[in-house]
Amino acid sequence: MATDWNTVMQRVSSHQSRHRFSSRLGAACFLLVALVGSLTARDAEQASANAGDEASFVASLNAVRAGVGLPALTTNTQLTNLSRGHAQVMADAGEIFHADPISAGFTGAWSKLGENVGVGANVSVLVDAFVASPGHYANIIDPAFTQVGVGVVWKDGALYTTHRFLQVSGATTTTTLPPPTTTPPATTTAPPVPTTTIGSQPAPTTPPPTAPPTTSPTTTLPPLTPPSISAARVVTLFEMLELVGT
Repeated sequence: MATDWNTVMQRVSSHQSRHRFSSRLGAACFLLVALVGSLTARDAEQASANAGDEASFVASLNAVRAGVGLPALTTNTQLTNLSRGHAQVMADAGEIFHADPISAGFTGAWSKLGENVGVGANVSVLVDAFVASPGHYANIIDPAFTQVGVGVVWKDGALYTTHRFLQVSGATTTTTLPPPTTTPPATTTAPPVPTTTIGSQPAPTTPPPTAPPTTSPTTTLPPLTPPSISAARVVTLFEMLELVGT
């Protein structure tokens, strides 16, 4: 009987060991699933927040354009995805720079592309800085551009953003201001697009749009006086233009 009892005890001990191992394994799997679920929820929440900031940028850019009589930019999904990708590259590098070229990855028909990139505290600060910078402002109010893609990535409390502006191939560039309520203003020229140097490579420039036909009274856009920015709200910005055939 002693031998039988020892056999029974060994079987009980073995069963208990397997039970404890199974319990620990189950607990570990539960914690892993909970962790993955938490990360997924956090990523989804961050993506939603980024999309909200992107929408705020688009609304702000269109408000600036409306202020000078320009139509709103429509969102281009492909440009948006490319802008998000470049914003992530900049955030990972911890600095801002342009894609080379800025048309990389875009498969649609285009005549001109513009890009503004920046890093700052939030949407409002960056919008003020873009408008206060002549080169960035010129991209925002360029009447040739009709579409935009905006990407946002947050890292270490800083907002990295890429804005890509598009002129569709074959689209006209003449824009008519709303009819005046008094005497029609004199015709002025559109703001020139400045040359911007990125590293040692100057970005190409484009001539101002051609004057509209004399048969219909139209007026080109007047320059908007950009707001000033306090030293406490300094951000880092770059802008670039790219033309087909350059």
